Amino acid sequence: MYAKCGQLDKSRKIFDAIKEKDAISWNVMISGYGMHGVLSACTHAGLVREGKCFFDRMRNYALSPNLKHYSCMVDLLGRSGNLHEAEDLVLSMPIAPDGGIWGSLLSACKIHNNAEFGIRVAKHAIEADPENEGYYVMIADLYLSLGRWEEAENVRAKMKEMGVRTRAGWSTV
Repeated sequence: MYAKCGQLDKSRKIFDAIKEKDAISWNVMISGYGMHGVLSACTHAGLVREGKCFFDRMRNYALSPNLKHYSCMVDLLGRSGNLHEAEDLVLSMPIAPDGGIWGSLLSACKIHNNAEFGIRVAKHAIEADPENEGYYVMIADLYLSLGRWEEAENVRAKMKEMGVRTRAGWSTV
């Protein structure tokens, strides 16, 4: 009941007091944390240490993180500027990272103005999701930010060759 209401501290105290935890008690805790997106909340609140702690606790209880958990952790580490740690996590994943995970790290590279690192990450993102035009645009922009005009033009040419097009968009002010 406490977990469903968002009172995760109280539900955790009760959970910790249970001597023999069964599937029901585990499911209640997992769904409570999931419902209230604890890793996502840590990401948006900048609670890096706490997010890492929750992620590690999953392993302590023999729970296997899925792609969404890894994605939250990469986002958490990337937003906080821990780009290399985020990359290490992606490279150590027991499941293949998708374009979204690489894209999250790529966005963090752009936020933290780390173009060289971003170019390396963008190559992984494109490899994982070659149809995503956003990755091509970002890698071209990263090359341009470093004054590497020819490489940026090569990316644009490759996009054209592959038939990858940027979608038209608009905004209002």
